Parts: sequence; C-alpha cells; structure tokens
Amino acid sequence: MFIRFFIHRPLLILLLSVILLFLSVGMTRGDRGELDGPESWIKDGVFRLQGFLYQETQALISLISPENSAKPAAEPQEFLNLKSRVFQLEQENEELKKLLGYKEKDRVTYIPARVVYRSPDRWNNRVVINRGSSDGVYAKMPIITSQGLIGRVQSVTEDMADIQLLTDSGSGPGIAAVIQGENGETLGILEGYDPEKKRLIMKKIPASAKPKKGQIVVTSRLSDIYTGGILIGTVDQVKTGEFGVDQIVYVKPSASFERLDFVLVVRDPAKLQLIRHQAGGKDVKGGGKR
Repeated sequence: MFIRFFIHRPLLILLLSVILLFLSVGMTRGDRGELDGPESWIKDGVFRLQGFLYQETQALISLISPENSAKPAAEPQEFLNLKSRVFQLEQENEELKKLLGYKEKDRVTYIPARVVYRSPDRWNNRVVINRGSSDGVYAKMPIITSQGLIGRVQSVTEDMADIQLLTDSGSGPGIAAVIQGENGETLGILEGYDPEKKRLIMKKIPASAKPKKGQIVVTSRLSDIYTGGILIGTVDQVKTGEFGVDQIVYVKPSASFERLDFVLVVRDPAKLQLIRHQAGGKDVKGGGKR
C-alpha cells in the first residue's frame, strides 16, 4: 500500500492542484478588473501554456494546410522569362565579353510607350505608339511587353511610330531565333503566323535537332535587328519539312496580342550600329512624316 501511494503520487498532486485552482477561482470570483495572489499566478501560467500551444499548433497547421501548399515562386510567364535569362547567362562567358570589347555604354535600354491606335482593318498587323524619333525611337527597333516580344518598329515620325506585330504574316523579314534545349541552342528562322492555330511558324530547323514541346524560344544574338535572348514563346508542335531535310516548329507566343496597352521599345546600341552599317551610314528612322 505504501508503494502504491508513491506510484500514484504524481496523479494525486495533479488532482490536488486542480482542486486548489477551482477553490482559488471560486474565492476570488467577482467583477474585479484585476487579479492578484494565487489566482493571478495560476492564470498567468495557464495563459503562457495556452499561448505556447497555440503558436505551435498554428505553425503545424500552416505547414499541412492545402491553402499554404507549395506554390510557384512566380507567374508562369515570369518563370519563362527567368528561365530564359538563366539559360542565356549560363551560355555566356565573362572573359569572352572582355575579348569582344564589351562596354558599359553598349548596354541595352528601354523606352516606355503606350499604344494609341489600332486599325480595325489591320488589327493583327499594326499598332501605333506615342513615341517617335524625338524620343530616340528608330525603325527596326524591337517592341516587347512584360510577356515577351510582340514586334518591331516599321516607321517613325517625330512623335509616333508604326509597329509591325509578329502576327503580321504578310510581310517583313524572318527573325533569327533559337530553341533552348538540354544540349544547347537550335537555330531557326521565324517566318509567318498561322491565324487558325494562333502560332508562329519557325522554319529551317535541322532534321537532326530534337525540339520538344514546352522548350523556350528566344531571339538569336545573330539577328541583325533583335537583341539576343528576348523571349518569343515555347515550342508547341513539331512537323517534318516539305522535303524531309528540315523541321517546322509551331511556336506558342508568350505575349498576348489581343490587348496591347503599354509596351517597351528595346534600344540596343550594337544593333543600331549594325543597322546603320547595313544602310551604308544612312538614317534608319524610316517612313518619314506620315
């Protein structure tokens, strides 16, 4: 019996503590705003314990709650831009930049603009922006949105510029572009747009290449107009070319052409110098006054 007393002693102490707590609460119950004595100490201890348990419980709930399950760090389009940029940086070499005479003054800059007009009869081909030669805008400069490439400057006046969209399949030169794959880049030419599929058409893909759906397509640094690494879209479908010696890739554009408001004009000093060189040193504003 003596041994049983010591075995059950912790339980007895707990029971006595509960009885004392109720007695203390009963003795001090009333309309008082402040508590003192044993009741205050006991309640402080209880509150601290409750607070600790609540914090630990909330932390556990936040970990297992479906609402707080792992989410993408960025929107799909932002993720594509980041992935494209990382791929480009991995391909570059700082020493090569130095050998090529890379200079800070040759860095790419952007001119913000707003779409002020869109012709109903040429809805998928042209828009007009409120920036012109007085703002440093010249013909052939690329035009992008936060989602990716949408076109290029076709002609400018002093205060405005006509923009040819990528969806204009009726005219304009092809765009040198690359598919970013696991084993490097595959070069091709964007030539045209399929309005039914709503896909850009990329041709001259070598038959030995193995483009896969979802791979990123960006502008090539070998382009005479477009700065390298501008996001165009992703591979959506691959077909064998007409003679079986090359492949045709349908590219899903990353940018939306349905609703255009604010855009950026890409100003690449190196590309401007190349355009002037090809024009024999002539002005590249193009179009003149409309």
